Amino acid sequence: VCMAQQECVSGACYPPLGDLLKGRETVIRASSTCGLTGIEVFCTPLGQWKMKCCPCDSRTAAGRNTHTIHNVLSKAGPERWWQSKKDVSPVTIELDLKQLFHIDNLLLYFKGPRPDALVIERTSDWGRTWAPVLYMATECESSFPHILTMSADLDTPHCYTLPPNINNPYQDQRVYFHPMLQYSNIAVPNEQKIERLSGYTGLRVNLTQFGAVPYTPGRHPSRFYALKEIKLIGSCFCHGHADQCLPDPTSKHLLNTEVYSACDCQHNTVGVNCERCADLYNDLPWKPAERDNTHTCKRNTHT
Repeated sequence: VCMAQQECVSGACYPPLGDLLKGRETVIRASSTCGLTGIEVFCTPLGQWKMKCCPCDSRTAAGRNTHTIHNVLSKAGPERWWQSKKDVSPVTIELDLKQLFHIDNLLLYFKGPRPDALVIERTSDWGRTWAPVLYMATECESSFPHILTMSADLDTPHCYTLPPNINNPYQDQRVYFHPMLQYSNIAVPNEQKIERLSGYTGLRVNLTQFGAVPYTPGRHPSRFYALKEIKLIGSCFCHGHADQCLPDPTSKHLLNTEVYSACDCQHNTVGVNCERCADLYNDLPWKPAERDNTHTCKRNTHT
């Protein structure tokens, strides 16, 4: 979904997008990380007959063989990655955004075998409840037999079939998640999809099935999950009532944050997310803006 910055005069408007994880290094955590208590050795095939074995030692943050979850942030560099412990599944990676944001897309850049199945989960109430929003699998029917392969409405997540990687399962692969793109077959205005689907206070990636690798004689390859990079692209969530984000005056200002969390509210709305009408502008009930209707709050003429 294209979220180009628009004028707020004629209808719904939205702030420009950016990387929500920049400046928010503390918001990410993983349920499993290799080498936190001591050195672990991981072996992967090298050609048809050989194995390449490498250590993981995450006891110090700056070590050469450290594979903590913060390595997936863009500032860590291309030669860093996160890696789970061997033979641990499922593994979850959780992004706690602290405040409500609009999510445009998520990039997962896997190192080595991509998982054969994973689930993207959403919370919009600060972690009190979580709900699956998209299932992904190499074979949806076997990994998630009770999940539809196409959504019938905005409330029903489906399973997306991941493309096979037959030639080289150890090739790095990217997986994208677009909250609204998966519902492109449903004839609902984009503003309604944004309102219903894109508001997140947290996001969780549940890695549920190791990627299949071909059999090699001798030592078995290690089974694990590994990610080189995560990008979470979005903006502050403003219900269509703002075209830029501002630092939130109620929270500690993060100097290096690329995307601020508060909205520069228009249409006589106020609040961190423009979620209510300003004082004395309550003549009509508050509503999210639509493409051709700003739903500007009107001054209460009876006051």
